[in-house]
Amino acid sequence: MVSFKLFPALLIPLALSRLAPSCVDLSHPGPTSLTDREFSELIHHISEKGGYFWSNNYISNETSYLHVLDDLAKLEVKGGVYIGVGPNQNFTYIAAIRPDLAFIVDIRRQNLIEHLLFKALMEKSESREDYLSRLLGRPLATPLPRSASLPDVVAALEAAPPDESYFREQLSLAEKDLRETADLALTEVDFQELRQIHDEFFKQGFEIKYDSWRSFFFPSFKEFLLETDLNGRHRNWLASASDFEYVREMERANRIVPLVGDFAGEQALRRLGRALDARGATVSAFYLSNVEFYLFRQRKWPEFVENVRELPTDERSVFIRAYANLHRPHPRMVDDHITVTLVQNIHAFLRNARAGRYHSLWDVVTVEDDF
Repeated sequence: MVSFKLFPALLIPLALSRLAPSCVDLSHPGPTSLTDREFSELIHHISEKGGYFWSNNYISNETSYLHVLDDLAKLEVKGGVYIGVGPNQNFTYIAAIRPDLAFIVDIRRQNLIEHLLFKALMEKSESREDYLSRLLGRPLATPLPRSASLPDVVAALEAAPPDESYFREQLSLAEKDLRETADLALTEVDFQELRQIHDEFFKQGFEIKYDSWRSFFFPSFKEFLLETDLNGRHRNWLASASDFEYVREMERANRIVPLVGDFAGEQALRRLGRALDARGATVSAFYLSNVEFYLFRQRKWPEFVENVRELPTDERSVFIRAYANLHRPHPRMVDDHITVTLVQNIHAFLRNARAGRYHSLWDVVTVEDDF
């Protein structure tokens, strides 16, 4: 899917010719590394100005995010370029799809800062429990077996008392790494945001959740981690040591790139699409969460459709979207889950949109693809 003679040519359409050539060999397909400078330049030159959102999405507001993993496997959604939005669900989808490259596009600059925090902590972590320990400020006396179950990992961290000096040390190390990342150029306001985010994880621990006036509907971090798929299996990315290690290595290689962007905006998705298309790179999956709800409400959904047309996709490219059951339960609602997560072929979506079959979000999430 992705040809990794990707980035020298990818940067040309973005007017980044001033960058020094990468020192890594990009002449062969498959995973490769981006330099810190390439990583930073991609953020600056694809991102657009951040927008307003009234809630702090530290974790997720979705409970059904694991329900589509079998669908993704059956459809053989693998490799390529992954695009996502928001914080933690992305890591599970990245672990399942194993993309060569991932971009996280969110209208909130806070989300970019949160992903940079995750990156800085993850790069130093040798195991799943080590990562959670650094994130929550709870040092463990002894490491767990690599085969430990996710409930056992969570239980061990819950039993470890918070340690403010350890937490401050991890925060300081994360700040140092990000300040030293070539050309990242975070502002002091950004670092204030980073401290606030990490402090919330330390203060709230596993009880941290989506920060909204209706937060009682939404899962805590512990509940999010321990959600199960439709067969009752724990499949969050931290349920498997190999999944964690794959995502960690992507972070270490600068292959998960957080961006600030509006799905209906004039810059981020269009620039990303042109840059990927210039090298024949294909988007394998685009995780939308429930962003379309807001695009319909703001009457900006048609602009989003046009932006999707700018992305390089093929007949196997898919959307992963969430629909909230709070007002009108979806026919595929499972038990009392507040969300339904759906997979849709992107080309079928575009054909439906061109044929005028979508008049509301309800149409988007219920109209059958009969092409």
